[in-house]
Amino acid sequence: MRYNISKFLIIFIFLIFSKDGIVNAKTDEETFLGNKDAKIIVIEYASMTCAHCASFHEKVYPKIKKNYIDTNKIKYVFRDFPLDKQALFASVLAKCAPKDKYFDFVKLILANQKKWVSNDDAFMDKLRNIGKLAGLNENKINSCFKDEKLVDNIIRSRSIGEEKYNINSTPSLIINEKKYSAMSYENFEKIIENLIN
Repeated sequence: MRYNISKFLIIFIFLIFSKDGIVNAKTDEETFLGNKDAKIIVIEYASMTCAHCASFHEKVYPKIKKNYIDTNKIKYVFRDFPLDKQALFASVLAKCAPKDKYFDFVKLILANQKKWVSNDDAFMDKLRNIGKLAGLNENKINSCFKDEKLVDNIIRSRSIGEEKYNINSTPSLIINEKKYSAMSYENFEKIIENLIN
């Protein structure tokens, strides 16, 4: 049943965007932090509108970055799992950033979540403002918002998460192909240290 609902959501999102005249095509390689050859691979599935994801990035992620990413002990991949139209556009905005600024955009969008998430289409202008403040020009932002391939890649990321890892909540972590729900830094540390030793 969950697959059918997810399939409907994806079709619904495509229908919404087809009205906006999505154009252009772009391919993106997966962006990661840390050691590309690390024996420990952490994949985070998150939605830009998920309050738990914002909290995870405020409280837990900085310690992970300091102790495991910056020390090249792990490879850390962020994958989009948009829960709604707002999260999808926020993911598009982050992907619109220069590749070396992608994680900075993710951090900025999540840290300012309460300022841009709204129940109407005002969130689009708020996301544009975040993008402009971070150095993107409005033409670039608008072009990204209409980029069909970019939207498709983000929706595909969600579909892969559902099908391959049975992701049904965010944030979810895949650590060496094993799924975990959001956790404290202490629990994350325990899992990683067991894999290292």
